[in-house]
Amino acid sequence: MSSQGLWFPVVFADKCDGCAPSGKPRCVDYCPNGVFLFKNGKAEVADPLSCVFGCRACESLCHSKAIRFPKPPVKTSFLRKDSDLRKTTCSICGKQYWTNRQSNVCMDCAKAK
Repeated sequence: MSSQGLWFPVVFADKCDGCAPSGKPRCVDYCPNGVFLFKNGKAEVADPLSCVFGCRACESLCHSKAIRFPKPPVKTSFLRKDSDLRKTTCSICGKQYWTNRQSNVCMDCAKAK
């Protein structure tokens, strides 16, 4: 847990449509930390403690506004902006993914190291 407090998204199942018709929610593809899981046609928060404190990028990716975050308990000047998102290619496996990290190594390859 971060010293700033708990920080993770909540997915409202009644609003999530699984990013139809693409077949897989963008938040699942985007999140480099594996916070989300695709289950029964919807996104679910599978690993909330892996969420980076202050990151709200997945919230802006959600076209149905099904993702929400708690109000920050501290100043918000450190929160990441939508402009921090970039699409890149993993330098190890070649997979394309969305990230807000500086590294060009996807989370799957980073975990394998």
